[in-house]
Amino acid sequence: MKSSVKNEWLKLISDSDKLYNHIQQALENRKQKTIKYKDGPSTPAAVLIPIFFKNDQAHILFTKRTETVGTHKGQISFPGGSKDDTDPSLQFTALRETEEEVGIKQQDVQVHGVTDNFFTITDFMVTPYVGSFSYPYNFRPSEHEIDRIIEVPLIHLIEDDSFQVQKLRRDGVTWNVHFYNYKDDVIWGVTGFLLSNFLSIVFNLDRGDLGSSAK
Repeated sequence: MKSSVKNEWLKLISDSDKLYNHIQQALENRKQKTIKYKDGPSTPAAVLIPIFFKNDQAHILFTKRTETVGTHKGQISFPGGSKDDTDPSLQFTALRETEEEVGIKQQDVQVHGVTDNFFTITDFMVTPYVGSFSYPYNFRPSEHEIDRIIEVPLIHLIEDDSFQVQKLRRDGVTWNVHFYNYKDDVIWGVTGFLLSNFLSIVFNLDRGDLGSSAK
């Protein structure tokens, strides 16, 4: 990344009002897409990409799931889950699941928009919402679902050195799997895709092909 570009991003992600306005405008001024590699039935789900400011710098909150949770054991994820029949909307799903998993109350989240739908290899159609909350916060992680909360500086995720793509073949489909390294943690899989999509939309970063090919 050129130093001039990095400096511009550093200015933006050091000012909460400017960053949140930038995110909202970037998400409003585009048509939402659906990224998928096949047709077929899917289960609707939603996640929240939670942003907060710590030490005057933007961060994104991730969760590391426990080994006892039903799906995606031990993986690093955004808070979220499948839509309940009683949920009035997918945005409600994202906020409800966030409150259940990490204890951030729905009324404490300002939603800035939505990125692209993503059809996972486990047949979930995930809709990611981008929201912010004030920090510090009295998190209350679910003992059953959440092993720990991970706070990653946004500038680290923007840096090219933190990111790599590897090819993974499954069921006749070759995926470009996105990996982000932070300290001893690796963010990958669906969360890696969703993060790359968010960074591509909001910061115009080239993070490679988000799709897949059947060969």
